[in-house]
Amino acid sequence: MLAYTPRSQFLPLHNRTVRWASINTHRRAGKTVALINDLILGTLECRLHNPQFAYIGPTYAQSKRIAWAYLKEFAASYLAKPPQEAELKVTLKNGAVIYVLGADNADSLRGMYLDGAVLDEYTLFRPSVFSQVIRPALSDRLGWAIFASTPRGKNLFYDIHRAAEKDPATWYSLTLRADTSRLIPQHELDDLRADMDPEEFAQEYLCSFDAALKGAIYADQVNEMFSDGRVTAEDLYDPAMPINWAFDIGYTDATVCIGFQFTRDLGVNIVTVDVTQGKPIHHHISKITNFAGELGDVWLPHDAKAKSSQTGKSIVEMFVAQGIRPRGVPQHNVRDGLAAARAMFPRIRISEPMTGELVEALKAYRREWDDMTMMFTETPVHDWASDYADAFRYMCLAAGIMEPRALLRKETEETARPSWIKPFMVDVNLDTMFTEAENRGKILRID
Repeated sequence: MLAYTPRSQFLPLHNRTVRWASINTHRRAGKTVALINDLILGTLECRLHNPQFAYIGPTYAQSKRIAWAYLKEFAASYLAKPPQEAELKVTLKNGAVIYVLGADNADSLRGMYLDGAVLDEYTLFRPSVFSQVIRPALSDRLGWAIFASTPRGKNLFYDIHRAAEKDPATWYSLTLRADTSRLIPQHELDDLRADMDPEEFAQEYLCSFDAALKGAIYADQVNEMFSDGRVTAEDLYDPAMPINWAFDIGYTDATVCIGFQFTRDLGVNIVTVDVTQGKPIHHHISKITNFAGELGDVWLPHDAKAKSSQTGKSIVEMFVAQGIRPRGVPQHNVRDGLAAARAMFPRIRISEPMTGELVEALKAYRREWDDMTMMFTETPVHDWASDYADAFRYMCLAAGIMEPRALLRKETEETARPSWIKPFMVDVNLDTMFTEAENRGKILRID
């Protein structure tokens, strides 16, 4: 017998007969306990050889803190051996295994098979984690999945939950609001409503997707892009125009490279985004040199001239060695960079199918609330979205610097390679490149 008495609100979830489920619940509803026990129930019902199941949270640390103790407690009577603390893994008497995992290192999940998975706080996941990693893991054994979260604006969880509500033949969906669930006393809800701002209460306790993401940095700008039709399914790449590249170099996290072009009316089209983790810089050099069309400017962050202790060379020197003379995004504080990005937003169009998770990242990019100072922090939250947003900020700064030359190109209607994109000279090295940059007003200097 399970050491678990389900709340009546979650009984339909446990008794579902469909493969997919989406649950939108208020805080303190008992969601994580229900999810952990649904996994245990899944192991008992599975008749396949060596079943594998997983609880997956936004980060490994969060999963360990929130779910690991629950799993050990509720699976205790079924354990074949003691829980494996190093792997956050339990093995049951029927041979089934349940893992506690984090979506922040999705590559570590590749190659697994899963008979069932719960994706908790799914609103904080990178969009590609399910489609590229979890979904393939479920495919050969026809595994099931539950997407669960409290809303944080209209993001990937909003899309999943709305799709689930429209397709009851394939999906089970549950929305559990605190004002109707009867799980929190009314007097406590009244106190919570008085203590919280209206949008925060609507999001956390009324399961509202319409409340703005607290601390969102580009919320207004992204909303305007959608209302203006500047986020499009159209392929915006123009083979007649050079393509420029802005990098955010990831040393321990992702490297993001944004390809952008000026339009003939001086708009800025984001036409492609390349994202990798753990790849050498030569991978990205190869990507941009092999991309169709004319290579424009390549922009690197100011720290790209630092020499690596492993290779003895800087990233700038690696580009130069391949015949590419990169330019340096001017050193700036984040506040000024965000202001420059907001100013550039009205001119930007994004080809959503060609740019991966960029739009979702710009929605999710946010500042954290500091309870000590009662203010949002000056520095944005560093998570998967910030890797994209940093590259986007560099791109906006680069586009602002390049604009006078783009205007010159437009006015002269040049069809040959414009003079402002100079060919690589064999005698150029790192020192002469920075000397030239300094002589040209330090626009190109990486310092």
